[in-house]
Amino acid sequence: MNKADDGNRYISWLTHVPQNVPSDLARYYIYWKIFYLLAALGHLYALQMFWQTGVHFMTVFNIFSVAVFVAALFLLKHGFYRLAFWGAVTEMSLHGIAATVCVGTQYDFQNYAFLVAILLLIQPFYHLRSSILMAAVVLASAAAVKYYALTNPPVYVMPEEYAVTLAVIPMITWPIYVLMMVLPFVRASARAEKELAAAYGESERLLLNILPAPIAERLKTTTEMIADDYENVAILFADIVGFTEMSNRLPPADLVKLLNRVFNAFDELAAKYKVEKIKTIGDAYMIVAGLPVPDDNASETIARLALEMQAAVSQIKDPASGEPVRIRIGISSGAVVAGVIGNRKFAYDLWGDAVNIAARMEASGEAGRIQVPEDFAAALKDRFTFEPRGEIDIKGKGPMRTSFLTG
Repeated sequence: MNKADDGNRYISWLTHVPQNVPSDLARYYIYWKIFYLLAALGHLYALQMFWQTGVHFMTVFNIFSVAVFVAALFLLKHGFYRLAFWGAVTEMSLHGIAATVCVGTQYDFQNYAFLVAILLLIQPFYHLRSSILMAAVVLASAAAVKYYALTNPPVYVMPEEYAVTLAVIPMITWPIYVLMMVLPFVRASARAEKELAAAYGESERLLLNILPAPIAERLKTTTEMIADDYENVAILFADIVGFTEMSNRLPPADLVKLLNRVFNAFDELAAKYKVEKIKTIGDAYMIVAGLPVPDDNASETIARLALEMQAAVSQIKDPASGEPVRIRIGISSGAVVAGVIGNRKFAYDLWGDAVNIAARMEASGEAGRIQVPEDFAAALKDRFTFEPRGEIDIKGKGPMRTSFLTG
């Protein structure tokens, strides 16, 4: 095994989180594991240094310290997270006090209190108020110990050849310790922000699949009911001719695939003409021009869209018969009320006589044709071709004169 493999193996061990670790403790687990390991190695070095300089009390103390952090790693592995945490906090607090009293303040052992404060502030066991209180107690005790050490001579005098080393080492090790303690949470915060942005983007995408963009924006900024009057909109209903028979002879997967192809084609055309898809019900498709952004040419827009819908669906074949799929389209125009209903699952819908007439135009129409009421045809007779159908009986309206839009 080469050095690269060894390095990868060690990194994998350091960053591995066992499956039995609760998800809310996963990042703390990695952070604690690295910290306890570095602390054990650091205290092992301190043990050697104090032994070589004759600081016997701290030599013995660091034997205890190394044992504490090795035990903390063991406890961490077996799920005793709080016990391991308090072992580390207690050792570092006592080590800072003992080393400062033994060798003085010039070697910054009293600054162990800052590491302890970070440990206390970045932990999952206690509320922030309790953490701040405990950190304040630790820092106050460090201040008291430093005052004592400044007003009293140290118990041991370090040999001069070690004094420089002891003074320089904290300048290297302290930033490493602090960075190691804070970096996982900075990275976790950055990752959480990225995930939050992705989740927000996905929620925006889903919301825009349900509601028109201007309505979605209003919904995010108000709790009031959204209901608007529109004087001139054009409504289109379309459904697939013979869909009931298709559903009886096609496998469910093929039926859904067919519907998906048809509705995707309609969705693309809706985007092209910048009109709003309102809903689908079974094989029926409802679309409107002129809202939520008013359009003076709503009727013309919906007429052009209807002709393209006919052309698009003629390219799609019935999987069973091989014949082109045919649709029946009904159109009307006029005034409507549109708004958002529901408080759990939002729906944007519209109501009015024009909506009812468009639905009746589709229901009473003919396969492969686009039926419109007389007033709609009259408004667009100079721009489109219509074939008069004559007078037919429309449910709920009585006799009405209608035409077919042909081009």
